[in-house]
Amino acid sequence: QAVLIPDVIDVEAPEYLARDLVLLLFLEPDARCSRCSRASVPVHARYHRPAEGTQEALVVLESPEVLLCCCHRRLSAECWGPAEVDAPCSSNGAAPCQWHSPKHRPASEELVLRVPVGLREHSSLVCALTLLTTALCSGLIIAAACKYGHFS
Repeated sequence: QAVLIPDVIDVEAPEYLARDLVLLLFLEPDARCSRCSRASVPVHARYHRPAEGTQEALVVLESPEVLLCCCHRRLSAECWGPAEVDAPCSSNGAAPCQWHSPKHRPASEELVLRVPVGLREHSSLVCALTLLTTALCSGLIIAAACKYGHFS
């Protein structure tokens, strides 16, 4: 179960126009380990501005914040301290519950995503080829419409 905040995201927005988002995943304990949970999240790399001299942008993926809900009769040692975060109890948008931030060991130190980007030096060539291709395809569409179209 998951909650995405905000619930509507423009995945086509470039990196410099994108807004931050929060993804809440509600995980169940692993059957083999009561204090373990496992999740995978697909990542969509956004378009970056063309760069000078490099063909990739480096994006640092931060380690997730792990929260423990002391609701649903799952009590552990962390539940005896004061709550640190108010967040929904479940993905159906129920009233907020009190969550605690237990000590956890991230899977790795720091993940860096290498996103391919265009070279700024190629921008005039890319613009010229895009304009040429657009004109050619528009001409083909108009020619086909004139030849095969039934205009009354």
